[in-house]
Amino acid sequence: MVSPAILPAQMPPAVASATQARRLAQPIGDQHGVITSSDGTCLFYRYWPATAEWSGHVALVLHGIGYHSGPYKVVAEALNPRGIDVYGLDARAHGLSCGRRGYIGTPLQVAADLAAMVRFMKQQRPHSRIFLVNDSMGCNYALDYTRDNGDELSGLILLAPAFDVDKRQLFQINSLLLLPHFLFAHRKPVIDLIGHRLDESSRDHGFIVSRRSDPMAYTKVSFGYLMDIKRLAGNWREMAAQVKTPLLVIQGGKDNVVSHKDCVKFERLAASRDKQLKIYPGMYHTTLWDPETPKVLQALGDWILKR
Repeated sequence: MVSPAILPAQMPPAVASATQARRLAQPIGDQHGVITSSDGTCLFYRYWPATAEWSGHVALVLHGIGYHSGPYKVVAEALNPRGIDVYGLDARAHGLSCGRRGYIGTPLQVAADLAAMVRFMKQQRPHSRIFLVNDSMGCNYALDYTRDNGDELSGLILLAPAFDVDKRQLFQINSLLLLPHFLFAHRKPVIDLIGHRLDESSRDHGFIVSRRSDPMAYTKVSFGYLMDIKRLAGNWREMAAQVKTPLLVIQGGKDNVVSHKDCVKFERLAASRDKQLKIYPGMYHTTLWDPETPKVLQALGDWILKR
């Protein structure tokens, strides 16, 4: 068991109730709120409404590893002026959502969480066309939900999906030194998210500085946490054959965090008749904080508005 004394430095403070989530969210300037999943877990969301005439499209952003919805305002700033509403969800146990820190929940719980959020969005915007915009880890969450709920969506956007790590990550000396924890203490948070791996994931120095100082984000995670994420889309090849929703896959050509081969293969196996793979040759893993991010966001908006 992880000592409670070290948790605050590695994980954001736990949120025990919807009331506490609302209290902690009071300083947040973005529109926000709390919904409840089917098992009673409180889930915190942010809402950025369209600043032009609403197009009928709504995007839900699912964040990357150890992160939360706040920084994804970058998506809203690009899509809101084009008439697209944007929501961001803190996954359970992340940000201001309830849930045991260091555990993402079971696949059934993750799917139920997204179902609750999609249901809420449809209540707020009846007859809307809903798109999931998913960053790395968030892609696994989206596929877990889409497996049984694809007909609820008008489009699925996967940004550097985390089906598996790039093999180069496994053979780094720092990774090999952590092997005993994988074998004997797989729930101890020992995998550093803000060290050299962060430098390798983005070309945006401002993002790197912000990520390292973000009190609502994880700084370390465990092997168990990573295995939970992988389990959500562990059979991604079979899942691809069930994806009939319009699909856009984007990855950086210099992404050495997740497998490039798997991203390409997923798009090829996807059953959707409306699918596209876009590779940005100079980009690293992080697609939303990069010198070429404006091009990515322009492509996202164009793609959404055509559907």
